[in-house]
Amino acid sequence: MGNSEKKRIEIPEICRVEGHSAVYVEIDQGKVTNVQLDVFEGTRFFEQIVIGHHFEEIPHITSRVCAICSSGHVLAAINAIEHILGFHPNTTVSLFRELLHLGMVIESHATHICALALPDFLNIPDLMEFASAHKEEFSTWTILRNLGSAIQTTVGGRAFHPVNMHVGGISRCPSGDELKPLLEKLSFAQQKAIDLCSLLMQFQPKVRRTTEPTFLALIPNKGKYGFFGDTVKSSDGWEQSIQNYRDYLSEKSVPYSHAKQSKGRGKPLMVGSMARLALFHDLLDGQAKHIYQSSPLASGDTNTILNNLAQAIEVVHAIERAQEIIRVLQEVEEPQFAHPEITKLKPIAGSGSGAVECPRGTLYHYYDIDEAGKILQADMVTPSAQNTARIELDIREVVDQTLGKTSDQLEGNLETLIRAYDPCNTCATHMVSVNYL
Repeated sequence: MGNSEKKRIEIPEICRVEGHSAVYVEIDQGKVTNVQLDVFEGTRFFEQIVIGHHFEEIPHITSRVCAICSSGHVLAAINAIEHILGFHPNTTVSLFRELLHLGMVIESHATHICALALPDFLNIPDLMEFASAHKEEFSTWTILRNLGSAIQTTVGGRAFHPVNMHVGGISRCPSGDELKPLLEKLSFAQQKAIDLCSLLMQFQPKVRRTTEPTFLALIPNKGKYGFFGDTVKSSDGWEQSIQNYRDYLSEKSVPYSHAKQSKGRGKPLMVGSMARLALFHDLLDGQAKHIYQSSPLASGDTNTILNNLAQAIEVVHAIERAQEIIRVLQEVEEPQFAHPEITKLKPIAGSGSGAVECPRGTLYHYYDIDEAGKILQADMVTPSAQNTARIELDIREVVDQTLGKTSDQLEGNLETLIRAYDPCNTCATHMVSVNYL
């Protein structure tokens, strides 16, 4: 590739990611001059759709933003509304909500690692060959995916778009007899998750380390590694309440994509598994802690490709934590399971935010409610929207590293890089700018 030439790299569709996206890179005089990650999912206007609806309906409407992380949207919406109304769920409800969330994390991470990312490192082109040529790894995916689905079905009422979680509580508490099979499935799957971590540690990243990201994640509640919190922490050294998310997150539409982009105090962000482990690895325990300590992540390696390994470590953590939760719930008096745990909440005019750590990073929901309990304004900031600016920066750096290689090598490296972020393009297209004529 001559330095005097102008070049344009086009990948019209990134395969093995959730939703549709493309990459365009312009090179002039041997330097990258422009990078665009174009998410071209059909636009959906959830912030407008929910306006006028009663707050009790919101979790089950926003669940439809995405299927694979629908539980995360339900819980983020519930957290926001309960914050406005000043409600705090009891321990049993909180544990069931966490268990549901862990099921989503297990299923989503396992699907990304095994079905979407592993083919890059096993040098196979698609899932069909993966299933036939790598039966053990495919079996691991099936076991972990089915485990996550079983947890969400038992606790949420179905595998996706849970119907059992509500503002004010839970409509049905699964019994101890219903939870027991989950404990058996978790115990069986634990070694599979550990072996998956070992497999990923055998692979070298396909691109060199890029500049160290600015990580952002929720500070876990109760001083234990987890996915719920009320304050974010940045690797740049600052912390902020999620109620002030607009003070540190700037979200904007870009003309070449249907997805918004967010930056943290003006800088590209990386959210998700690598961010959580970078900031809170000291809160891990059990096998997840031991695996992390033996990984490149523990030595400070921030190569984006290692997000795949970070997700695998979180699967081990989620399995261990889910077993712990179920054992606690099994000690709850059985009569408590026979009755719904829903508190009917009176409307209060106000506004507030809720957030959860979804598989791909921090998800924010914000609502403004009137005195009748109707939604006046809504905002949702998704993890993939927060990662987009950092993905474009990574693309720029990887292209700079690989100028002179064949187009196939370069395109393969870029796709591997983008897949490592596990982007959810469906979530990212929840809203674009609207011009009224």
